[in-house]
Amino acid sequence: MDMDGKISIAVLPFVDMSPDHDQEYFCEGMAEEIINALSNISDLRVVARTSAFSFKGKNVDIREIGEKLNVEVILEGSIRKSGDNLRVTAQLINMEDGYHLWSDKYERKLADVFAIQDEISLAIVDKLKVKLLINEKNELLRRYTENKEAYNLFLEGRYYWNWRSEVGFNKAFGFFERAIELDPDYALAYAGMADCYCMLSINLARPEPIIRKARIAAEKALSIDETLAEAHASLGFIKLTYDWDWLGSERSFKQALHLNPRYPTANNWYAVLLSLLDRHDEAIHYMTQAWEYDPGSPIINRDLGVIYAWAGEYQKAINQLQSTIDMDPGFAPAYFFM
Repeated sequence: MDMDGKISIAVLPFVDMSPDHDQEYFCEGMAEEIINALSNISDLRVVARTSAFSFKGKNVDIREIGEKLNVEVILEGSIRKSGDNLRVTAQLINMEDGYHLWSDKYERKLADVFAIQDEISLAIVDKLKVKLLINEKNELLRRYTENKEAYNLFLEGRYYWNWRSEVGFNKAFGFFERAIELDPDYALAYAGMADCYCMLSINLARPEPIIRKARIAAEKALSIDETLAEAHASLGFIKLTYDWDWLGSERSFKQALHLNPRYPTANNWYAVLLSLLDRHDEAIHYMTQAWEYDPGSPIINRDLGVIYAWAGEYQKAINQLQSTIDMDPGFAPAYFFM
């Protein structure tokens, strides 16, 4: 357990065992959905997606992954999707001795995908002997759409969003839009659109039209579901980078963190705001939290170095940026800030 008594867990991307090996987005999406569900449980420390997925495709022993991610247990599995048939295997592994704490196999129809995710999440909670508060169980089993096709399109959108590139964002738009066409009340799909617009605006000479679209998408998401931390964080980003509305930005970030204190992006963006306001101790606190939740993210590692630099702690900044370069030698922004 961590010093605060929380059990630490990482959910690795499921391996695609489908005949055509064309279900990578679905495998990553299911793992990410389980990560998001487990993150609502106060007695668990759940490693964020970027860090948990950083070992994908690498021949690394499971015990070494556990050591690098500093977790006690790891969930891994595989998915075979063929037509409407779905086979999911999952196993929970104890890092101390390498033994399975639990494993199961699910052979169902694609329409049962939500039930499978619920069963896996509840099995993890049961085997780790985690006590659930009533609201935590509700969040664990929460569904944002009942439309399976819309859900599948959303997963594909998130897959391309996680490329963190202009090509990826533009691909993601199409899938989010199609998901919304099938379910106009799919708040998460609107939040995904807002995230894409926010990221696209950063490198544009004239970001105003894109920012307007980001705001519309984020506000639409919140009009459907005001408890979406992602949408509040996107609004905070818009108010920070375009409106220069410091107070409004802080309110949005605080609301996002109230709803999901362990959302790395909200911690990261809030730290940037605090640093710009010369509230450096607070900025370092939130940036360090973002790093603790997602230690494998090159962006968060870089931004921790930047926050140190803005606080005048230059040696810490240099050390952190060098650590980022060691982690990902091809990550150009770390060299720029160094």
